Amino acid sequence: MRKFLIFLIVLLCSVTLTQAQSKTPESNIFTVQEVAPQVWALILKPTSPVQAISNTAFFTLGDRVAIVDSHFTPAAAREAARLVKIVTGNKPIHYLINTHWHPDHVQGNSTYSSFFPQALDVIAHINTRRDIQEKEIPSLKETQDDLVKEIKDLQEQLKNGKDEKGVDLTTEKRQETEKNLQQTKDLQLDLENLEITIPNITFDKSLFLHGGDREVQVLYFGRGHTEGDVVVFLPKENVLITGDLLTNAIPFMRDAYPQDWGQTLAGAEKLNVSRIIPGHGQVQEGKERITLLKEFMFDMVAAVKEQVAAGKSKEDTVKIVKAALSEKHAKKFSNFDRASNSAIERTYSRLTEK
Repeated sequence: MRKFLIFLIVLLCSVTLTQAQSKTPESNIFTVQEVAPQVWALILKPTSPVQAISNTAFFTLGDRVAIVDSHFTPAAAREAARLVKIVTGNKPIHYLINTHWHPDHVQGNSTYSSFFPQALDVIAHINTRRDIQEKEIPSLKETQDDLVKEIKDLQEQLKNGKDEKGVDLTTEKRQETEKNLQQTKDLQLDLENLEITIPNITFDKSLFLHGGDREVQVLYFGRGHTEGDVVVFLPKENVLITGDLLTNAIPFMRDAYPQDWGQTLAGAEKLNVSRIIPGHGQVQEGKERITLLKEFMFDMVAAVKEQVAAGKSKEDTVKIVKAALSEKHAKKFSNFDRASNSAIERTYSRLTEK
């Protein structure tokens, strides 16, 4: 967790939040995309200067607004809130839905709760609420401590004129280190004393929201990317918001339950979906990516089980299973070469853990 969070520091810089006047506002972090009437996706730009890390989505419920996930930093959440305010004509955000507990989806919770302290309800699966308390909050403290150390290390490098390996800093390297130092300070300031708002509404299987003529279904189909992944389904609009249960590639496996993930996707696949807003990547047309990831999970888990039964080591299992999966799946996922390794390793660990 700590290494993952520190990695997200790269390329961070401060952002000035100015009020735009257009109904299609410009942002240097997100692309605003209306995927159905009164349903928008905020798709992270590849050149984003603030570490939002993930996408979000929002939609109207009568005279209120619901938003899905809150990003890695308060700065990104503030920018998302600015865009929501412009696009919806100042309608208040009443619901914030956390699809799972990872930092790039919950660390902006308190930003929204501070904007709407008397009205905001934070919704999540019961397992996500537990994991925010038991995993994310302790990890955030470690991240805050690590940022302080990182700043001291960078300052020491500039003072001594040598990088972390003891090599003299060139002019270009010094400029890069100075930039990294400022970006790390910006992030440290943004996360300093941050307290994550914990969901106050939880559920086990499903929760329905109603507003105006819109129905919203928040659904739990089982374990996958985490133990508490939920999807948000708008049946009238046929729009599905997935968090990291589905991305545009093989999702990150750090806390995954690969042996359950395929069946969880099979549940989501039954929904009448025409457009998907994933946790990362572009808006998807149709359900093809659900099917592709479901098939990968089923094939990968079956292949790992076979190697475990044969008594193979984790290292041998990775080599054998990756080769077996490559012909069918490698061309379907842009990150197959790297991500399949971690997927197989995670599956092996899950299947062999005591």
